[in-house]
Amino acid sequence: MSDIIEKIFEVRWDDVNPNGHLRNTRYLEYASYARISYVQDAGFPPSRMCQMGLGMVVLADDAEYYNEVFLGESLTVRARAVGLSADGTRWQVAHTFLHSDGKIAAILYTLGAWFDMKARMLTAPPPELKSVMDAVRSKDCEVIDAEWRPGTPGAGGW
Repeated sequence: MSDIIEKIFEVRWDDVNPNGHLRNTRYLEYASYARISYVQDAGFPPSRMCQMGLGMVVLADDAEYYNEVFLGESLTVRARAVGLSADGTRWQVAHTFLHSDGKIAAILYTLGAWFDMKARMLTAPPPELKSVMDAVRSKDCEVIDAEWRPGTPGAGGW
């Protein structure tokens, strides 16, 4: 399994804001779909995760927008795991949004965690899923811990 997953989206009418640009919430939705595709392609579709009582939760998002994206454009989202806690509970994914010419439109970093749906708390993934997460780590993947937060001085936050 590759450490990068790519998904291609065509910007539709309901994806744009009144300025004619891709609206910011759509960036989050496209990124979410790419992340879910990571685990789905590894054999953990949402139905299996529900049976396991396991979900993915977002703890923080940080976006930087570089170029406008308009109605009808094709946009590629490349997602890669750039942070993972030792036990796999917490993870960070970098999403790069590219125009069809390869120019960067935006970069979104998401800090997330696995969530036990019955206990209603963060949890380490089962060993089988943890091994999938370890296998898709990017080359520059950092170890993050429970204290890590975006912008935390000295803690490797973005």
